[in-house]
Amino acid sequence: MRLYLDGEQLLLDPAPLDAAALRRNAKFKIRCRRYVTGDGANGMLALKMPSNYSDYERVAGRLSDVAEALGTVLEIDPGLDAHFNTMRELAEEHYRAGNEIKRGDPKYDERLAAFADVVNRSMVRPLKDRQMRDAFFLATMARAGNFSVPGSGKTATVLGAFAFLASQGKVRRLMVVCPKNAFDSWRTEWHLCFGDTRPLSCISTQDEAYKRLGRKDRQRFIRAQIGAYNLILVNYEAAPSVADELAQVAAHDTMLVFDEVHRVKRVGGKQAEAALTIAQDAPYTLALTGTPLPNTYEDLYNFLHILYPHEYDSFFGFTRGELRRAEEEDQIAINERIQPFFCRTTKRDLGVPPASPDKVLEVSADTRTNQLVRVLKNHYRKNKLTLMLRILQLENDPEDLLDDLDPNEFRWVLEVDEDTGDVDVADYSQDIVEMIRTTGISEKRLQCTRLIQDLVRDGHPVIIWCIFIKSMEALRRDLARQGIEAHVISGDVILDDRTRVLDDFRAGRFPVLITNPHTLAESVSLHSVCHDAVYYEYSFNLVHLLQSKDRIHRLGLPAGQDTRYYFLSETYDQGGKPYSMDQEIYERLQMKEQTMLRAIDAELIETQPTTEEDLDAIFAGLFDD
Repeated sequence: MRLYLDGEQLLLDPAPLDAAALRRNAKFKIRCRRYVTGDGANGMLALKMPSNYSDYERVAGRLSDVAEALGTVLEIDPGLDAHFNTMRELAEEHYRAGNEIKRGDPKYDERLAAFADVVNRSMVRPLKDRQMRDAFFLATMARAGNFSVPGSGKTATVLGAFAFLASQGKVRRLMVVCPKNAFDSWRTEWHLCFGDTRPLSCISTQDEAYKRLGRKDRQRFIRAQIGAYNLILVNYEAAPSVADELAQVAAHDTMLVFDEVHRVKRVGGKQAEAALTIAQDAPYTLALTGTPLPNTYEDLYNFLHILYPHEYDSFFGFTRGELRRAEEEDQIAINERIQPFFCRTTKRDLGVPPASPDKVLEVSADTRTNQLVRVLKNHYRKNKLTLMLRILQLENDPEDLLDDLDPNEFRWVLEVDEDTGDVDVADYSQDIVEMIRTTGISEKRLQCTRLIQDLVRDGHPVIIWCIFIKSMEALRRDLARQGIEAHVISGDVILDDRTRVLDDFRAGRFPVLITNPHTLAESVSLHSVCHDAVYYEYSFNLVHLLQSKDRIHRLGLPAGQDTRYYFLSETYDQGGKPYSMDQEIYERLQMKEQTMLRAIDAELIETQPTTEEDLDAIFAGLFDD
């Protein structure tokens, strides 16, 4: 018997048996039939190609056992053996190099020093030592993840790696696939890092000239002209229609970066498929996120396929089911395998001054509001997501409850792709409607306005975090009545207007910015001008909390700078028993954050509870009667 490669097809010569006789052999049927995909030419059997060296060893071992039982031997073509040995050695080399660089093996000291010298000559703003080491890791590995926490300078680290590779003639341009609200950050960081040493030539999929092109013209433009720019910015939503063309650009002289890569974690999603297409032949690919596992280890599946589209099976080999069902022992094995392929730095590692402890400002609801909470509790006890959203509306203005509510409009709160429920039609009895209309705005909103007045009076610019657009506009009007200028950035505000508002806020032209995490929690830096953030509405989504906090608490803050966070929390009297949804959500967030920090210290990738677990925990006290 002989096992060999014919082109890309794996074939088995069954001699001294013929193919039919071998198929009938009992031991072959038990041990090897699963590998047979059909009949090859000239009486050969076509076999499924092993996906990695371990699979290859298993197939060869089982075929050898069958051959021995038949009184013959299995001959393996030397080229086939060499092919899988090369795969094994490549995986082992990447695994070894990643681990050695991350632990600071002295054998890399000379290369690191030479790397740092090139980067320092290329950048007008020097990298921190830890950033330099991460940049060296990324450039050396060529395809790797940077899972450093939000606010730790991942963008500048990537630009350091790019500067080195560009100086070596290995890349000429940077292509960044990211949320569109990150465009400004990449352009700004480019100027801050390179100054006049590397003039920026940028094109984005949000440029008006590009947006005016039809699909065919966009595809032609990318094929023929986009390669002339040194920074190409592509938002995830725009990628699917031009994925093939972007892949052609990414395959040559390009460093490809997927920023906030957790946006494409859903296997089979349209944007995820586009990311996989763009990355398929890219020689340099980086995946950036501060929150790599919002849900389960299955979220790693796309990340690792984007980085290693052809080598995934050899390097990792985990099935989706294995990742999704991973128990503690499995998670340890997964972490051990993926450790060499990502770096992860905290703000503490970079010397960012710690923020002040959170200030939770408690307010007590009035009698009418307490009654309305009981109404909502009974009305929505079977739909806890809608209950959460309705209580948040109540805490802003009870009359918001009279609007129909589509939970699918707030899927971003949970970062889920699937439908979250039917539209909730505001259908209350006339007595309840009258109660809603006569309750008045909440004590929480009044307290928020007073807090902002105090902060602005003391000369502190403020960012207010909300969920609902109506809440943002209500606070803006409240502050305007007090003579305080505030501007809103929501999803309805176009990109150019967002940039203008942010520039005005940074320039001190107005003191209060009101926004939500869906719009502004990623890749926007405000820490140079703002050190106070107020959380008026917030969910149990840890990703949004961390990213929103890090708009004002980031690398670059001077030593001793105080950063302050204020959380408004309303408490209800439910039959003599106090209950605060805000407090329950806040404590849930604190628990998740501590889990993440412990995992980072232990060099693990942590997972988070499911939405259902979060909602059950938050409302346990309300329904415990």
